Amino acid sequence: MAAERRVLVLDDDALVGMLIESVARIDGALARLTAQPSEFLQALQAWAPTHIVLDLTLPEMSGEDVLRELASSPCSARIVLSSGVDAERLEAAAQLARSLGLDLAGTLSKPFLPATLRALLS
Repeated sequence: MAAERRVLVLDDDALVGMLIESVARIDGALARLTAQPSEFLQALQAWAPTHIVLDLTLPEMSGEDVLRELASSPCSARIVLSSGVDAERLEAAAQLARSLGLDLAGTLSKPFLPATLRALLS
């Protein structure tokens, strides 16, 4: 039997976050949503997610800074970077994640199709 998937979502857009959380749950995963980087980092330690969906544009802390925090913690989760920003920033963040040794599943441009998210979380 496969290990239970736990998807931790950090997105300050409540509707997008709830959509990601719902898609993950429909796909059979446990899912948690937070809009605050501090809550996200606490949940990271307490909940040990297998997958992370991380929005790059956050009001308190950039997604790139969150990636640096993930790299300095014991994080083995597969990471999906999500953003509605330009493709260049999304690709630069993906390169940063790889250079930090994080397990990058891929990128998710907003708006996205649920099937695209499911593929990245599989």
